[in-house]
Order: sequence, then structure tokens, then C-alpha cells
Amino acid sequence: MRSHLISFGVLAALLSGCSLPFFGSKAVKGPPPAFDENLAYSRILEYEKKGPAVPGSAASLATGDWIASALKSSGAEVIEQTASAVTFDKKTIPIRNILGRINPSAKTRYLFSAHWDARPFADEDPDPKNRTRPVPAVNDGGSGVVVLLGIASALQGKDLPFGVDLLFLDAEDWGNPSTENSYCLGSQHFAKNPIPAGYQPRFGINFDMVGGIGAVFPIEAYSMERAGPVVEKIRAAAKKAGFQDYFPGYRTGAIIDDHFYLMEGLKVPVVDLIHITPYGRFPPQWHTLKDTSEGISRVSLKAVGQTALQVLWDEK
Repeated sequence: MRSHLISFGVLAALLSGCSLPFFGSKAVKGPPPAFDENLAYSRILEYEKKGPAVPGSAASLATGDWIASALKSSGAEVIEQTASAVTFDKKTIPIRNILGRINPSAKTRYLFSAHWDARPFADEDPDPKNRTRPVPAVNDGGSGVVVLLGIASALQGKDLPFGVDLLFLDAEDWGNPSTENSYCLGSQHFAKNPIPAGYQPRFGINFDMVGGIGAVFPIEAYSMERAGPVVEKIRAAAKKAGFQDYFPGYRTGAIIDDHFYLMEGLKVPVVDLIHITPYGRFPPQWHTLKDTSEGISRVSLKAVGQTALQVLWDEK
């Protein structure tokens, strides 16, 4: 994701608006299933052990195979979307988006997304010698992955009146802060080539840096402008699940993240859940070699995963 926040003053020029097709599905009876934070944490360690999933690397191949296998083990239908893209530094890289479809025959659908790649250079590391090394990306990459996989595990075997699409996006983080469109290459490709063609979920939630110790998820500007009703659904669900402190009511500037391109292409509302500190910054491990499992909190993973499940169960 980008290293800067876009000011509110430019929103009117940038936003074209997304439709808000809220005709919710039949509500599921009873409480939502439990999100297993211990399973999620064990998967974080697996993600970390495979090495930085820089597109085109052996670690990326192994991590992508692992994600697809975990989805299949949870009973999801798996579809892979492959392509190539040219990065800002003129490298041609492979893109591998992985889609896990839960209850694929359901017409009413919800989209949960996260990027799974690692940034190839730790350009924010305080030690200049580290700035050409790849980021471990355990929070900025791995945390969203394990939340989505945890949701798949929680929904396994459930008789659902809706479908959930878990979209693992590649090549989000190979970009240059001075060129916004150089980021989110996987979501840009998916937005132009959705699976299936004409794909229209009710709404989406994007998970980015959601596992850190002390994580909080304030209201990101594009999310509020284009997906305000979904923001309120998330906040209400968090309160019901007992995790409202993780979703403070203050707002941040706009962030160019995967949700932006999904909204642009699919024309549906998508909220970005992303850790931004009360000082308006990303956490200190961001884009450094310190983005490891030492900075991950089981409770943060639980807060986000359980809230997402509650959102689904609250749909009426």
C-alpha cells in the first residue's frame, strides 16, 4: 500500500461513486462460528517460513500453492487467474490471483480480499544496507492471508444462504510511492477481468496489515465516501462481537489500496481495513525487515476475523 495518504480535498475530483446494492441475503440463524486465532497464528508462522513471496520467486510459488491447498482443504472451489505485468522499474513479473469460492452456486455473494505478495525491497528500513532486501511481509501480506483462510475454515460445512468469495491478490506491493498506479497490479488486473465475468458481490472488505500488536482500523476516506453503509455494518458487527475498540471512529485520509481498484472496476462498495496509528501513520514495521511474526497478535487476528464473520451473520 502507499506510503502517503491522499488529503480529503482531492476526493471530489477523484471519486465517481459506487452503487450500493444492499438487498441483503436471508439471515443465518444463531451466532456466527468462532474464528480460530490459534490456527491463524500457526498459519502466519507457515507463511513466514516459506520466505518473502516476491512475485516470480520460488517462495511466491510455494506460498501460492499453499494458499490454494488450504482453500481446497476447507471445501472452497479454487480458481486461479494468471497474467503478467510490467513494474515501475521495468521488470516483467508474473501475477497469480487466487480465488476461493464458498458456496459457489449462491447468487448473493460477498467479497473478502487481501494481498499475499511481499515487497521486494525494504525501502523504509532504518538501516540503508537492508533497503534492497525483500520484506518478510508477515503483517503486510501474511495477516490478510491467514484471516481469509481462517474465515474459510470457520465456514466449512455450514449451510449458508449466501456465497463468500475469498480473493488473494498478487503484486500489490511492487510499486513506487511517486506513481500510484504502480501498486496493486493484481487487483487492477482482476478489476478489468473479473471472475466470473460480470461479477457483482453485494459488497467487499479488503484486509491489509490486520494482525499487528496494537492494531486499530479507523475509517479510511475512500471507504467512507464509497462504502459508508458497509463501514457502519463493520462497526456494528465489531461492537456485537466485543471488538469495538479495534475500530475507532476517527477518520484518515484516502489510501490507494486494492479496495480502490476493486471499487473502480466492479462498481461495488469495498471497505479497506488497514492498520493506521492514531498519528495517521502505518505501523513502524511497515516495509522493513522487522515485519515478522514477532509483531503479530492473536487477539488482533481474532478481532478482525470474528468481526468479518459477524458482518455476514448480520446481513438481513
